[in-house]
Amino acid sequence: MRSSCGLTLLLALPLACTDASSDDDASADSAGASTTIDEPTGGSDGMPTDDGATPPDDSSGSTGTTDPDGSSGDDATTEPGTTGGVDQTPPVDPDALAAWLHDGEYLGWNAESGPHPSAGPHFGGVRTFVNDALFDSLDAGAAQHPMDAAAVKELYADGDTVRGWSVMVKVQPDSAGGDGWYWYELYDDGVLADGTGLGVCTGCHGGGTDYVLSPFPLQ
Repeated sequence: MRSSCGLTLLLALPLACTDASSDDDASADSAGASTTIDEPTGGSDGMPTDDGATPPDDSSGSTGTTDPDGSSGDDATTEPGTTGGVDQTPPVDPDALAAWLHDGEYLGWNAESGPHPSAGPHFGGVRTFVNDALFDSLDAGAAQHPMDAAAVKELYADGDTVRGWSVMVKVQPDSAGGDGWYWYELYDDGVLADGTGLGVCTGCHGGGTDYVLSPFPLQ
């Protein structure tokens, strides 16, 4: 009876050792399995990027560009020598002035309400336009108008079609007996006057206030 019990104990010992060894190995494997494996970082849509970096957030929805001064879009610009897009100083070169007149650059100036019979030597009807410099001087009742004061007189025949223009521009502060004014007349594309201090012009305009004959306020 004792021999049978002893044999049973001897047979059971290896099995117990084997179980203990298996438990230790399982614990070691479990510890090794806890090592963290780095995975790629996904993009904003959940997909991984090539370098693992997250793309910049473009959720602002802005697709426009800004100018270096911080403004956006195109701003309206005003050309030098203009006021609100209206050229206030006619050129005094005859070719440039002819093109300027044909383009109607003076049409934004203060003007008479419509054509009327000329009180001077101009044939047919006339309509006078004055720039801001001359308008302000006339309004102030000045005895002498400033440099860059200018007037354009549209010339008509017996209809409502503009046939030409008569122009006067103050080119220096001193009128100098009419020499301080530039005079120009174009009729049916023929130049009838072009120069400063022209006697044919000053002889008639000398009776006005600093060579300006047009009644003011403008009729």
